[in-house]
Amino acid sequence: MGTLEKRFWAKVAKSDSCWLWTAARARGGYGTFDVDGKTRYAHRVSWELANGPIPEGDGHNGTCVLHRCDVPLCCNPAHLFLGSHSENMADMKAKDRGNHGESNGRSKLTEAQVVEIRASTGSQRAIAARFGISQMQVSNIRSGQSWAHLTAEVSP
Repeated sequence: MGTLEKRFWAKVAKSDSCWLWTAARARGGYGTFDVDGKTRYAHRVSWELANGPIPEGDGHNGTCVLHRCDVPLCCNPAHLFLGSHSENMADMKAKDRGNHGESNGRSKLTEAQVVEIRASTGSQRAIAARFGISQMQVSNIRSGQSWAHLTAEVSP
């Protein structure tokens, strides 16, 4: 085992299930590890140590390393698999892990306001001004592109 591997695995608490990263973390809760002066996600380094280089992949994010266990600090190579950005987003959606709706800290609206916007008959411009959002956001809410998780059954 090389120096890099020893240094990396010394920061991982192995168990029968998830192997948890115990050192530095990024804002999103993923472990970080410095390799040759560059900060990398620990789960990606783990995958590479176990399997070799991550293929380039298509798209702006290249190939992603996804978690079967959905534990951001997990570095167990058996819990990791490769996928595209689209596959990562589909996996997140299928497991209902996204920060959507009011749970998103940047949200300007409540669920009740979204229901009100969808039920309204006024112009998009007037509704946007009333709620302090863009006209495009009103359009996205009404079409279901935004707040898609919110069903019409939710009442204000």
